[in-house]
Amino acid sequence: MGVKEQIRPVTPSFPQVLAILTQLAPGQMIPATVVRGLSDLQPAQVIATVPVWRVLDVDVKRDVIRALIEAGESDFETDYSLFGMLALDDDDALVRSLSIDLCAYVEGPGYFNTLFEMAQHDPSEEVQAVAMKALGAFILQGELGQLPAESVEPVVDYLFSVLRNTRLSSEVRARALESIGNSSNQQVVKEIRRAYRGDDPRLKTASINAMGSSGDDQWTEFIIHELERGAPENRFEAARAAGELSLQEAVRSLSSLVFAEDSEIVREAVWALGEIGGKEAVRVLEALLEQVDGGDDDLADLVEDALDNANASAGYVFGFDSPEEMN
Repeated sequence: MGVKEQIRPVTPSFPQVLAILTQLAPGQMIPATVVRGLSDLQPAQVIATVPVWRVLDVDVKRDVIRALIEAGESDFETDYSLFGMLALDDDDALVRSLSIDLCAYVEGPGYFNTLFEMAQHDPSEEVQAVAMKALGAFILQGELGQLPAESVEPVVDYLFSVLRNTRLSSEVRARALESIGNSSNQQVVKEIRRAYRGDDPRLKTASINAMGSSGDDQWTEFIIHELERGAPENRFEAARAAGELSLQEAVRSLSSLVFAEDSEIVREAVWALGEIGGKEAVRVLEALLEQVDGGDDDLADLVEDALDNANASAGYVFGFDSPEEMN
């Protein structure tokens, strides 16, 4: 009996990764070797990437960034921060926008200052809006004492000025509101109420997002109303807000949404129930898990993760205790 050789894939060198990158065509699936090879770059590798990146077809660039975003969402061991920073000054507005998403976990004053600059001066309004939304994480850091107040205050003041400028697009103003929802500035409540009661549907949706970011349960009544009667985009934001605020009062309304037809709303409601926790949330999630078991694997995984969170808050471990035993 002969010996069967086991063939193992050879990890390409970084120059080989760049060579593969140059051969990609628009619409082509981005090879795993490229996706892996662009993670955890060293400064010297970033420098070597710049001339290659600049001459790529714009559609290839977009496809690459999207592939890296997807990989980063599913594999937390990847780190595309340096590559994302490289692409922030690309000539293409969509590449710049996607690069901000790729840098979602980047911290530090350098990136903070870059985002603020893009929010104010990027030639694309779309990029400005995305940068404004990303600044919300840094505003929250300021609230937590992780950034100096004197660094964050000019950003908050600027976003207020954007929100109040009716000559700007609804999208830009909405992103500004979503970001300042993280601020404890006394004017935030006033702006949320104004946007919620106003005639602009995009700003109303943003106001619900800001309610969740505010950490203030005074918005409970509004959130439950949107969960039960709101437009689909507002139900989605209300579910997120209910989870962020851990609103026990919202469990009943969320329980109806987990069986809705809109998969995005379902997933957000499941997440929210996991964040809120408690016995009723656990019962709903267990019923949903029985329904999806053997069907939608992604949703089943999400429900199981939510159950872990909900069970922890209820004081028992899923699979070992039951809600009935805790009564």
